Amino acid sequence: MKYLSILFVICQSFSDLMAQNVINNSNVDTYKLTIQDTIIVSEKPYQSGDITMTKNQYKIMPASFQDPARILIKYPGFSTPNDGANAIVFRGFTPETARWQLFGADIVNPNHLSNAGTANDQAAATAGGVNALSGSVLDYYHFEANPADVSYSNVLSGVSNMKMAPKIRSFVDVNFIGLEAGINLSNRNKKSTLLNNVYVSYRYSFVGLLNKLGVDFGNEKIGYQDLSGYLDVFKNDHNNLKVFFTIGNSSNIFKAVARGDSITRFKDIQNITFTSDLGIGGVQFTHENNKKVFQTTLVTSFKKNGRTEYTDSFYTDSLKLNLQNENKQREHMLSSHSSYVINSEKSTLTMGLRLNHSTNSGIRLKDDKTEAVFSVYPYVKYNYILNRNLKYHIGLGAFFDSVTEEWTAEPSLGSEYKLSPSTIIELDYRLSSIQNYTLLRYVDWVQKPQRAKSHNTQISIQNKSGNGQLRSSLFYHYIQDLNNFMVSSNLGIEHYTTFNGGNLGYDQFLPTTLFNSVGTANARVYGGDLYYENRTKLCHNSLFYALNGSIFDSKYSLQNDPNIYYNAKYNYSYTANIFVSYDIDLSTDDKFRSLTIGFSSHSRGAQREQKIINEQLSLSSAIYDSQSPFINKFRPYQRVDFRVVYKKVKKGSSFNQRWSLDIQNILNRENDGFRYYDALLKKVILQNQLGLIPVLSYKLEW
Repeated sequence: MKYLSILFVICQSFSDLMAQNVINNSNVDTYKLTIQDTIIVSEKPYQSGDITMTKNQYKIMPASFQDPARILIKYPGFSTPNDGANAIVFRGFTPETARWQLFGADIVNPNHLSNAGTANDQAAATAGGVNALSGSVLDYYHFEANPADVSYSNVLSGVSNMKMAPKIRSFVDVNFIGLEAGINLSNRNKKSTLLNNVYVSYRYSFVGLLNKLGVDFGNEKIGYQDLSGYLDVFKNDHNNLKVFFTIGNSSNIFKAVARGDSITRFKDIQNITFTSDLGIGGVQFTHENNKKVFQTTLVTSFKKNGRTEYTDSFYTDSLKLNLQNENKQREHMLSSHSSYVINSEKSTLTMGLRLNHSTNSGIRLKDDKTEAVFSVYPYVKYNYILNRNLKYHIGLGAFFDSVTEEWTAEPSLGSEYKLSPSTIIELDYRLSSIQNYTLLRYVDWVQKPQRAKSHNTQISIQNKSGNGQLRSSLFYHYIQDLNNFMVSSNLGIEHYTTFNGGNLGYDQFLPTTLFNSVGTANARVYGGDLYYENRTKLCHNSLFYALNGSIFDSKYSLQNDPNIYYNAKYNYSYTANIFVSYDIDLSTDDKFRSLTIGFSSHSRGAQREQKIINEQLSLSSAIYDSQSPFINKFRPYQRVDFRVVYKKVKKGSSFNQRWSLDIQNILNRENDGFRYYDALLKKVILQNQLGLIPVLSYKLEW
């Protein structure tokens, strides 16, 4: 049910891939700051873990579905546990350690259908089937990987930071699965400083005609809608005040099969309803004067998920099977980020403060009760260009949260040395920590919750020659104070550790299971990346290609012996990618026309699971042996995606037309997804991931 939600993403079309300046507060090449552009940087999509993408990237990449988070799997070290959602696995870290920001301030999970791709059909903490912030309204997306810039707090694997576009063109986008439309309402008086950038965008999705393409939805009804808006209240050479918002809802409803119809699995006799409401809104004020910039952002966000499940009464009586379950979750976050930047010819000094207040009814922190969590993070960083070959940065943050009641000093050090005009070597270190991210319903905190702390070190080398770029890196992450648990009724050591995820690495266990905290242990991740890209001419047209790979080892220890390490659930061991894009110019004297053909391939090692219990199972028993490490493996994951885009613009006209066909998993390989116990069949079933998904789209801009 839930993992099919990817099918409802609005696909938009291709924009020509070209070099341009983008905004990025954490990936700075030059320290020039202006009120119009904040920090100016050159476009570098990949920089050894850190990735910055504008619309040009996430509109050209196959199977991006207007969601930049889905493109991450095309870069070294990144993958996803299930292609029905945009969950991020980076170097073997669990998806729950990858967080989200908007305009640099923390927000709740911004995705619709957050139960997509999960084995237990419950809402994921940081992922979903569809990003509520469509690519039509996003200006750029940046993933800040560890070792992260010191301005980021509460970070373990990385942070996805998004920025809405300051302006858009009016557009309509129609396809088989829905409709999206946006309108530019900006003040046409160019001399005015008020309301000179205003727009709204609305999106409505439904299953539509995909059934006719052979996609089987069974008795499911899945859909979502959202409304986004942006407003520059005023903007001049020194001051800018912007307001932005996104609201939306989604649902996934499954009805039991009709009486007399064929029943092939337990789910067929269930009635399941998943609903979700989302809201994000905020303001940002920027003041710039004489190379000094003050910026403050305040964002409030909430998410409400609800899931009910019950066996149809007819089948309860006839088959003597009955399962009822209800789960509601509400999360709210109020976040602020303020910074003051002083620029000089060779240096930049930045002072900042982050404040967060959040509640999450799905996380038990103390005495089996939820509570508000307050965190404070002041920081300072200094960048200095020593000479033409050497620059360095140094920073220090101090993190406090109200649950652990602990202050943590988090230093950051780094340098960049130019070995030659074309070769640069970089060294970075960062100590960071992350708040508790368990998603367990019932926890007895015998041992007080701890904040996981990570030492992150990376050395990388980059060589540029003409249109080509080669990057390689070595990295090491050492994580301490990871909370460990045991089930209160069991004896012996159990492999319940937060390093394997919010649900401790288990796809399914009894929802009423009571866990006891039993102390902390460690984990470590190390490995290397290699990335190469190039652009060349082929038959007078532009050919772009990129090849990359990563090898890594991700392991955890337990509290009984921290010196023994076990393979983590997401220890894929390797990732490998190929991306090729070919732009064909078909222009005539009176029309600009282009055809872009692209494909990408993503491969990774197998996801791991624990030993399955060799005994008769039932609805009230577990699937996995909790005292077993993750010794079993699924098949390695492989997927090939394809995209073709045709663009036409008549010279002298303000109308742009684009047709696109996007196909995810063009070879129709159904990768292994997860296992679950089917009470009707009385056995454990392996659920596959999605097969071939085609999406045809037409977009008109003016």
